Amino acid sequence: MVTKIKIKTPKGEKILNRWEHINNLIKINNALNDGARNHYRKIGLTYVDVPQIVGITGACENVDTLFKIGNRLGLPLFMTQTGQLSLEQALQTLHGVYTVIHSGRDEEIEDARHLRQFRLTEEEFDCTMERMTRKNYDEEKMYEALLKHIELSVKSMILQIVNETGQLLKTTYGRPVTDLRKIAKKPFGRINYEEAVKLLQKNGFPSLFFGDDLKAEHEQKIVELVGKNRPVFIMRYPKEIKFFNMKVSQKDNRVVLSADLLFPYAGEGTGAAVREHDGEKLKERLLSSIMFKLHKQRGGKYEDFSWYLDDMIMPGKTNPHAGYGIGNDRVIQFILGQNDIRLCSLFSQMAAFTGDWDSAKRGQLYTLNPSLNKKAILLTIGPVGQKKELLSYIKNLADTSFLLCATRHTHEFLSKNNVGTTLVYKISETGQKPNLSDLLKENFFDIIINIPSNKNGYSKEYTDGQKIREMAVDKGTTLVTDMEVAKRLLNNLSKTLTAK
Repeated sequence: MVTKIKIKTPKGEKILNRWEHINNLIKINNALNDGARNHYRKIGLTYVDVPQIVGITGACENVDTLFKIGNRLGLPLFMTQTGQLSLEQALQTLHGVYTVIHSGRDEEIEDARHLRQFRLTEEEFDCTMERMTRKNYDEEKMYEALLKHIELSVKSMILQIVNETGQLLKTTYGRPVTDLRKIAKKPFGRINYEEAVKLLQKNGFPSLFFGDDLKAEHEQKIVELVGKNRPVFIMRYPKEIKFFNMKVSQKDNRVVLSADLLFPYAGEGTGAAVREHDGEKLKERLLSSIMFKLHKQRGGKYEDFSWYLDDMIMPGKTNPHAGYGIGNDRVIQFILGQNDIRLCSLFSQMAAFTGDWDSAKRGQLYTLNPSLNKKAILLTIGPVGQKKELLSYIKNLADTSFLLCATRHTHEFLSKNNVGTTLVYKISETGQKPNLSDLLKENFFDIIINIPSNKNGYSKEYTDGQKIREMAVDKGTTLVTDMEVAKRLLNNLSKTLTAK
């Protein structure tokens, strides 16, 4: 366990005890929450708890980074990435709401830019808070109000942190508290996305063009050139690279009324937009979005969004509205002046103590008794004789909490013998969903029982089995390929459940 960490200060690197640093983060994070909460109460918002476990509508732009949550019903449920649509539900009866969530991102690794879990402060407010109704609604006024709401919220966070922990920031991290106060009292910088691209083309990025997503190095250059090391809004992004419910501008239908707030050191810390309130336009945007195409490829459908579009937006149950999410850790990264987001994340620093994300632990915890937490089992068994040999053991698990999945021949054999399984298609059966290629990549299965056929040669059966075993090993999934071991494992699992 690493008990010392290096932080950056204006005078160079400094060594801190990790737990001392965690204690400092707790104080800073507490101040940030106080600042946000006091501001939201002052402007009349209502706090709303939102679900932590959700369907596909809990995703931001990228459905590939959703954390999947196993459950007895076998439903596609995930750890939420944003409470946005839940807050929009609350706008059916309230005019302005906010929440603070644990946002989960299934990143392959945590690095200087990416966290797997972090706190996200989110607000949604409707046009009545800006003295507008649906009849006299002005999207540009709403957009200006959105930028104002974000700026005031972030400034409230910064000032509260400085007020409560200013001495700590100065003595431990060498941060210029006076400068932070000034930043919190001056207007943030602003630049349209198209102008930002042109500016970047002239300053070291000639191959960047309209429609490209801005990367970390682009964002920091904009902060340097436009913000003069204060936060900067990049506004009106191309609609193709933003979330489907961001409103397309009436002035320029190439862009949406969106804004990202960039921080020095931290980069993008806030995503925001005026929401599309025309149900038909919203449906068209959803169906043409990359997010929906990915969702559909994974077995999803339009009905997964119908509660939002058909039941809420199209009937006009909410007034036109706007909203945003602020990454708390990004604000703290800016405050501390660190280039590595992990140093500014309370969750990441605590995980360094617990080692919960240490890949060396993969598979160790449940190896001896996987029944305590294992849920999804893949059965892909060779000749009929082998299937018959395992039948009684599989039957003992058929009515338990385990989700039994099987490839076609195993599935058909078990069905004939009154054992229900979920059919999954082999890797070679391309185009058929659900396909093992996708499920194995997503680490869907907790246990794989793959008893190879005794045939020689390189048939399709052999090729599929080989790929299954290779992918299972790569993912660290419990893999059983021996008949006697399979019997013992299935027997132990059923005994444990019976004992409960």
